[in-house]
Amino acid sequence: MNVKRLVARVASVVVVVLAGVAALGAQAQTASDFYTSYRAAFAKAKAIEQMFPLISKDMRAEIEKTPAAERPKMFEFVKEMSTSMKGVKVVKETKNDTGVMLTVEALDGTSKMAGQVQIVKEGDAWKMGKESWSSK
Repeated sequence: MNVKRLVARVASVVVVVLAGVAALGAQAQTASDFYTSYRAAFAKAKAIEQMFPLISKDMRAEIEKTPAAERPKMFEFVKEMSTSMKGVKVVKETKNDTGVMLTVEALDGTSKMAGQVQIVKEGDAWKMGKESWSSK
């Protein structure tokens, strides 16, 4: 009987430790990691509304100003532009008042592109802010 109690206690401690490690792993996600996972989710999304959990409050409000009937066209246009860029690489993270500004690079065909991506911290979560790209 004592062995069963000991095993049960050890098992419960292991569960608590593993949960703590998982929580630390989630908190340790960098803005660059978030952006990479955001781009992957964006590439798979079928509608902009699927991205709302990953988008900052301010960006969501901007998107919601677009009439619902026009959003699919807007989404497809932005998605086409986004997925045409290959080799997207974060070259710098700069902390600011709202989160982190990422400096990014990519190729669009043979053209080199440079971008700025604002990753916003809302509570404990990273959220996508404004993103802008230009030719180098």
